Amino acid sequence: MNKPEIMLLCASSRRKGTSAMLLERIRLVTGGEVIFLPQKGSLNEVILAMQQAAAIVISGPCYINTYPARLIELLEAASLSGGFSGQKLYGIINGGMPYVHTHRHGLACLRLFAEQNHLSWQGGFVLGGGAMLDGKPLEKHMNRKKIVPAFDLFIRHIAEGSPSPDSLYEQAQIPPGHIMTRVFAKLLTFMVVRRIKKHGHDPDAPNWYLRKKE
Repeated sequence: MNKPEIMLLCASSRRKGTSAMLLERIRLVTGGEVIFLPQKGSLNEVILAMQQAAAIVISGPCYINTYPARLIELLEAASLSGGFSGQKLYGIINGGMPYVHTHRHGLACLRLFAEQNHLSWQGGFVLGGGAMLDGKPLEKHMNRKKIVPAFDLFIRHIAEGSPSPDSLYEQAQIPPGHIMTRVFAKLLTFMVVRRIKKHGHDPDAPNWYLRKKE
């Protein structure tokens, strides 16, 4: 990289989640500081930091086929602000399902943002099954034998300022078979139900949006 400045932006509201963990793994190699996207208020400081950085790495969870709305809001505001001049942009998106295609739309959003705002898109990394880690080290991933070396190579691309090909994460994540998919789905459902109960809600209660009007 021509400049030492690198911005590591976490789009997750969870400071100890998987998105932050992946950025911390990168930080140990590249240096820099992990910045958390503010969930309320002005985004001006974040946009200014993006404009001043030589390279930007954005890491976030996949909600409904893409990043959280707050990150999309940031990209829209940054587009209106302008001021970019060739900054290198990398993206990471992780989700619960172990399939690349269910998460990669987020990277497409980042690529379009880069192309339309004078940034240099350098590729990204899709981590299927990332939600299962819940912030634990990447070595705990169910497919760690392939994921760990692939992600560490992705970090090397960032450190060198070189493009990272999609094949890097595609070849590291082979979709599970039919039986494993059913087991995985049940496990994810169990985790979601447990978290809902943890926050004092009834997972069997009627959907609020589908309730009958009285």
